[in-house]
Amino acid sequence: MYKALAILSLFLFSGLMSCKNIVRKFDEQVHKSYERNNFSSQTVVLGNHKIFYYDNKRENAPVLLFVHGFGGDGKTTWNYQAKAFGDDYRVIIPDILWFGNSESKETPELQSQIDAINALIVHLSLEQVHLIGISYGGFIGLGVAQENESKLASLTIVDSPGVHFSEEEQKAFCEKVGVANIADAFVPENSDEVKRIFGFAFRKPPKLTAGMREQTLGVYMSKNPEEQRKMLNNLPKNREKFEELKINKPVLILWGEDDEIFLTENAKELKEQLDAQLIIIPKAGHSLPAEQPKDFNKALRDFIEGL
Repeated sequence: MYKALAILSLFLFSGLMSCKNIVRKFDEQVHKSYERNNFSSQTVVLGNHKIFYYDNKRENAPVLLFVHGFGGDGKTTWNYQAKAFGDDYRVIIPDILWFGNSESKETPELQSQIDAINALIVHLSLEQVHLIGISYGGFIGLGVAQENESKLASLTIVDSPGVHFSEEEQKAFCEKVGVANIADAFVPENSDEVKRIFGFAFRKPPKLTAGMREQTLGVYMSKNPEEQRKMLNNLPKNREKFEELKINKPVLILWGEDDEIFLTENAKELKEQLDAQLIIIPKAGHSLPAEQPKDFNKALRDFIEGL
């Protein structure tokens, strides 16, 4: 459900302490780093969806499509991966609907997200896509694989359990972090709630001042809160969709060993259901691509190049 922000090292060693809004400045620098690495940012209107995405447009190269989850946007979530894979692959990184610069007139629910990614694949005339989705983005990935499998070369699920997250586990998680429901956990309204998210999303949460957390809320976590809550409330209604998954493409599951949201037992159950390869990476929580980028990138590259 929640995709960790790839801002673990955000304010550490950043040299931005003199800036009035450190987080805004950081966000601008991440955007510029994409431009330096030959990515262009684009917005396309597809039906009722307005989709913002980065694309390095590398020709005659395998396609990697990275889908983020809750807590940020595409460029921050996959910052380390854009740099690591951009020289050898065509890398496409959208903002999912109601996050970053993407929005929609459709109902805020998982199906709308699946439809938007499918529409983007068709719009860009993509074939043999290696689709990578983390947390809520993993649910999107599973849905795309079910509906549009012919367009995929492989599917990688990162810290996202599919059907293997029971109501009892959800209740236990909410009790653990001190919220009444799952939306309260993942849609923060103030600095303290941002701190709570960092606490369960990272193995070693970044130490941010209250002011930095307030800025993080303003830049990354305050857009479209009503729509985001509806998305989370809708998610359990999709359980039947994932109970009998039939995916005939190679599947890799990558998981942070210390994920506090979705446990490694969820990963093992999903592995059995999908007949997938599972790699559990130590010293990482739910924010695996940002916390252990070298191990994550190696596992993903080895998987793709081994197909």
